Amino acid sequence: MPTSPTQVSQAPRRTGRALRRAAFLIMMAALGLAFVAGAWMYWRVHICLPQLDGTVRLPGLQGKVEVLRDARGVPHIRAGSLEDLMFAQGYVTAQDRLWQMDLSRRIAQGRLSELFGPRTLSSDVENRTLGLAQAAARGVEDLGPEEHKLLRDYARGINAFISTHQDRLPIEFLLLHYHPEPWRESDSLDIALNMTKLLNTSWQDDLMRERVRSRLNNQQFYSDIFPTSSPLDHPVAEVPPESHAPAGGHQSISKAFQSGFFDLPSSTRFFSDTERGTLDPMLQALESPSSYTGAGSNNWVISGAHTQSGKPLLANDPHLPYTVPSVWYMVHLKAPGIDVSGVSLPGLPLVIIGHNQHIAWGMTNTGPDVQDLYVETFNPNNPHEYLDNGKWVPDIERTETIKVRGKPDDVLVVKSTRHGPIISHSGNRDLALAWTALLPGALQFPFLKIDEADNWKEFTDVLRDFSGPMQNFVYADTEGNIGFYAAGWVPIRKHGDGSVPVPGSNDDYAWTGMVPFEDLPHAYNPRNGMIATANSRIVPNNYPYFITSMWAPPYRTARIYQLLNVGNHFTVADMLKIQMDIHPLDDEWLRQRLVTASKEYPPETPDARFAIDRLRQWDGEARADSAATLICEATKRALLHRILEPKLGKDLDGYYSPMSTVFLQNVIDSHLVRWLPAGDRDLNQTLMRSLDQALQEIRKSTRTDNHNNWKWGDTIPLTFRHPLGGAFSLLRALLNVGPYPQSGTSSTIRRATPAVGPSMRMVVDLGDLDQSVQNITLGESGQVFSPYYKDQFEAWYHGRSFPMLFSGGAVQKGAVHRLELLPADVAPSGPRKAGR
Repeated sequence: MPTSPTQVSQAPRRTGRALRRAAFLIMMAALGLAFVAGAWMYWRVHICLPQLDGTVRLPGLQGKVEVLRDARGVPHIRAGSLEDLMFAQGYVTAQDRLWQMDLSRRIAQGRLSELFGPRTLSSDVENRTLGLAQAAARGVEDLGPEEHKLLRDYARGINAFISTHQDRLPIEFLLLHYHPEPWRESDSLDIALNMTKLLNTSWQDDLMRERVRSRLNNQQFYSDIFPTSSPLDHPVAEVPPESHAPAGGHQSISKAFQSGFFDLPSSTRFFSDTERGTLDPMLQALESPSSYTGAGSNNWVISGAHTQSGKPLLANDPHLPYTVPSVWYMVHLKAPGIDVSGVSLPGLPLVIIGHNQHIAWGMTNTGPDVQDLYVETFNPNNPHEYLDNGKWVPDIERTETIKVRGKPDDVLVVKSTRHGPIISHSGNRDLALAWTALLPGALQFPFLKIDEADNWKEFTDVLRDFSGPMQNFVYADTEGNIGFYAAGWVPIRKHGDGSVPVPGSNDDYAWTGMVPFEDLPHAYNPRNGMIATANSRIVPNNYPYFITSMWAPPYRTARIYQLLNVGNHFTVADMLKIQMDIHPLDDEWLRQRLVTASKEYPPETPDARFAIDRLRQWDGEARADSAATLICEATKRALLHRILEPKLGKDLDGYYSPMSTVFLQNVIDSHLVRWLPAGDRDLNQTLMRSLDQALQEIRKSTRTDNHNNWKWGDTIPLTFRHPLGGAFSLLRALLNVGPYPQSGTSSTIRRATPAVGPSMRMVVDLGDLDQSVQNITLGESGQVFSPYYKDQFEAWYHGRSFPMLFSGGAVQKGAVHRLELLPADVAPSGPRKAGR
């Protein structure tokens, strides 16, 4: 039967309707799946948020523990015994920071590649080579019974959280498809070693100085390029009386030049790829590992003679890498015999920086040279023997198997000598690393006694047991006393100062002991009623012991004293304002020199005329929108290159000195014409030509010739990167914080760099502890959907802070969450309230 025209015309219509219906059903199914997936994800991320209210029953507790959280989620933990207090601190810290804690121990143990594959293998290789896990295990054995119990009780609390939350762990465990292992005492010491390594790694500097020396081949030039003091220094300590310091140290450089023992063959680069060092001092962000560069931190204390209350004020802001979550965890701990508030390191018990009922303390890094490189001589006929005072002795070897996700295991053979592990086999020589942190007894943990100390004597008696990393402790008490002690191990060398690699085949450069505690830099109730440290030189030039040749520049310290000396009747608010100061003394110096030089050599280009005009008008504040700051910072770099390139060559990537601007000041202000570049009439012309070069670089970096867009803050964007923030764009947007433009420079009190800056700000009022303030960079929680993930950021960014609630009444009044931890023989069950 023939098909009618009508039937033919209706067939496409039926097909079209069917296709539209199918498309609609597919779309609805996709939306349904998306809804289900979204609902599941919402449920999954919220179920892992910690319980902050109600009751939790935990096996292992001996009595009731109360956990009150304030508006910032800061836990105020009150227990009936120290044992339960440590258990509860471990549990509560794990509630907020478990994945950060697990990642931190894996860094030290060299086990990142189990999770992240080959991209973190170099990190694992370095930390396995150093033997940080072995050092932590030895450290546990060296601890006394009291410290053992502290770490054990803290670990029990962490494990109580892990065992009761296997089905609702933080989202990072889900994304990486693994579960955390039980916490051990040594894991806490692993985290302590991470911080020690971050603050005390200097062996790369030894190689750098060695190469600079080989290029310069001149003792005067070498001394110029690495200054160790400045007219702006403010030494805190006095020379110890009747000191018996050895004669080595300061004279060692000149002897080294004479003997030539560290001469190197000429090379085209400062660092060869194999000897540069395979790993960063700390893995700041797994998506983009970068070295921790430059010392940082400020602290100061002023007596009641300078304050409105008549009692001391103490301020501290340690400068550490910007991380997600924050480096520090704020906590208040109370039990019979202890009542202390401040910050802890997640994974370590107690309070590291803070105050109790009677005293307050803060820290900055001293930056001592506690790492030396020894050039070992191995037996050409037996690679397992090395030369030790005329005898061939066997080395110590161990095999490390590193599991690598998605790849075969990596097998590493580590060789060690009497000095330490062989960290480099390059350049036809074997370099062994001696490091105080690897010595027996180097991992003492005296913070319980610090947290409990009532006065200066008790405080300093405890510091005798503090091995490092060496810190500048500032101190104040409610009786009105102030003090300072630089505590930690500093090696005494038979010869030399450890600034370059030395022969290891005999004892000529051996460590003969540590600087006696009584001779370490310290001060108590100085006449001027103020003490400030900011990583710069803390001792006078005639101090008899060698601490370091790489002091931080003096500008932050000098600016702190400048501000403290012009004011009086200071308050907590005044201290916060000083912490946010953005006046760079080094850029102020350069501005003056450039303006003066421009009178002799007038600017010839529109950019140069704009630059000099802007510098003349500049108020000296390094604001984010400041063109003058950008011009000064770029000119400093250009000036350094112009002066150094004739002596060191065009490749200056390997050169680093924290005192490089002091070197420039010495050259310009002292008219050191031995550094005058060929073709420059004088140093004023050198300054103006450096300015011209800097302006060209600014055009390239900003990609604009519009002077209105030359903004300093845009060149140092601030971003807090989560370790998983680089996986893909959604996680980056969800987990990272930033970028934001910054005010300040690396030399301002409010230190500003893209990767390192104030990790915490604290001001303690010894006249009324409840008036003290503190905040960290982001928030208490490491869980992205917690209200406490980044609730502190805005205040931190703009220089505001929050009360450190301390008295019982203040804590009760400020509590917004109340959780009771109760003893039980079984895991808790029943309803729970999450994420509030």
